[in-house]
Amino acid sequence: MKTDRLLPWVGWKTGEIFFLLLKRDALSRTPQRTVSTRDPFVEVTKLWWERFAGDRNWQSAAELGKICTKRRPHMAYGWENWAWALHRMGDTRAAYNLLAPLMRRLKLPGPPSGRSAYCLACFCGTLGKTKEAVRWLNLALVLAEDKDDFRNHALLEPELRDVWPGIPELAYEAISVLE
Repeated sequence: MKTDRLLPWVGWKTGEIFFLLLKRDALSRTPQRTVSTRDPFVEVTKLWWERFAGDRNWQSAAELGKICTKRRPHMAYGWENWAWALHRMGDTRAAYNLLAPLMRRLKLPGPPSGRSAYCLACFCGTLGKTKEAVRWLNLALVLAEDKDDFRNHALLEPELRDVWPGIPELAYEAISVLE
């Protein structure tokens, strides 16, 4: 039995996410359907997570991150989002315990994520694990595509203030920021 499909849709002027119901007949009449190489679930959940984070709705952001880890356990973004939301809700220890084992054992496919390393540096900075935070932040710096943007974020992140002295590049720039 063929069923109708529910597809995510983003309003182009409003940015609102809603679902578009496509009838099976409409799909079968389309002469050529382009095959998307992107995962619609990932695209939609990333948009929603950004919205929750922007609204500082960390409870919903954490729940969405958890759902993403169940649906796409091999992808880092769900684990990172879940951990960051836990951290912002004040449970930094749980965030660290969630993300650190995945990064240490490289359980996720592909190279280590710079975003994961950055999150772990922030968690360690909050937990007072300065030496470990320096290692994670160095890894994040190495993996960062845009080094200038990375430096700006790292210097403005309050959790990393105790970590700057351990990274010569940031320590020098931090002096000018603090003055």
